[in-house]
Amino acid sequence: MNDLKGKRLLLLGGVQPACEIVKEAQKMGVTVLVTDYLADSPAKKLADKSFMVNAMDVDAVVKLCKDEQADGLITGYVDSLLPYAEEICRKSNLSFWGNAENIDMSINKDKFKLACEKSGLPVVPWKKVNRDNFKDISDIKFPVVIKPVDNSGSRGVFKCYNSGDYESLCEKAFTFSKCGELLIERLMNAHNEFSAYYMIDGGEAVLTGMGDRYVNIIDDSIAPVGQGMYLPSARLKEWTQKVNPSVVKFFADNNMNNGFVFVQGFYEDGGFYIHEIGYRLNGGFSYKLIESFSGYNQVRELIRFSLTGSMDKNELKKSNPFFDGSSFILTLALKPGIIGSINGVDKASEIDGVVEFCQLKKAGDKLMSKGTTAQVFAYVLIACENIQALKKTITAVENAVEILDTDGNNMLWDPIDPKRIKC
Repeated sequence: MNDLKGKRLLLLGGVQPACEIVKEAQKMGVTVLVTDYLADSPAKKLADKSFMVNAMDVDAVVKLCKDEQADGLITGYVDSLLPYAEEICRKSNLSFWGNAENIDMSINKDKFKLACEKSGLPVVPWKKVNRDNFKDISDIKFPVVIKPVDNSGSRGVFKCYNSGDYESLCEKAFTFSKCGELLIERLMNAHNEFSAYYMIDGGEAVLTGMGDRYVNIIDDSIAPVGQGMYLPSARLKEWTQKVNPSVVKFFADNNMNNGFVFVQGFYEDGGFYIHEIGYRLNGGFSYKLIESFSGYNQVRELIRFSLTGSMDKNELKKSNPFFDGSSFILTLALKPGIIGSINGVDKASEIDGVVEFCQLKKAGDKLMSKGTTAQVFAYVLIACENIQALKKTITAVENAVEILDTDGNNMLWDPIDPKRIKC
């Protein structure tokens, strides 16, 4: 029997990835309401009811929760909405996974690094600068990465290889920072990046998966184009032995007692270096692959928590990051331009091993950015019994999909060469 049937859930922000939250909640018999300031938000098209209340207008959303008798509120995929969601839930006496302090820490990159160091977590070497002191480079060793402390999705991130380009790249990065502060980090090898995924319920943190990221470096001055993520990570065992205990301590030290968390970093020189955290769902839909192998759905547990204040512990016990098999989050990214035609999605979706084809863009969409998550056309979730079958499926998907601009030119960046993938 579904104990959530008939409950009412308000989704804050109707961005395209949030459509997955709507779908999962409706499968559970939950009535889904969506609000933001955009009339054509993707998630509103799927919702049972939608509203034109700005998600950042706390008092207005609190009133909406009361008027619509919402049993819970949820958001996902967008860092900027987390502080508002937390405040709305607090004022409406609804459950939210974080508090004001740890939400701020997870969004503000320098606060996160300080918290990591306090808990004994290794971080990428860094320093913080502002407009008053950024020109002092006496203690900077190039090459570095320049990034705003208060942005996400690789927006405003630039690589800098020498002192001659430093000031101009900082000026560009400042335009992406509301608080006017930047992080200057050691430039790590982009081919050594990983992500680790956790669920926390009642203070108990569980590692649910870990993956190795594959990228295409199209421009040495900006963030690389993602090509995919392989799970389970080749470094999973080493992570569980060397770093996982400190990650669990970090969660406890920062009162992160509930929710979904992803941690990103690099493996270099025989060690792990952490550089990012997300106290929210991640855009790559990793939960769908984890469901394929572990047998439970993390988004549904977050929905359950939002509506009841707790998760199903029996479900979380199914977590096994060392699952048998091979899986891949295939990222299909687009070059700048206007999408003219999309071909082969239905065919790719039916290929053996494809769990789901999560399409984020449609014909007519205009792509302007490079080196950000905004250029992702789709995430294709693939799960197979072994690495050989996985590579075969990836090749079949890449051969099936064609995205052309309005002039008939190919818009897809070079996808992953399956031969590169190592288990």
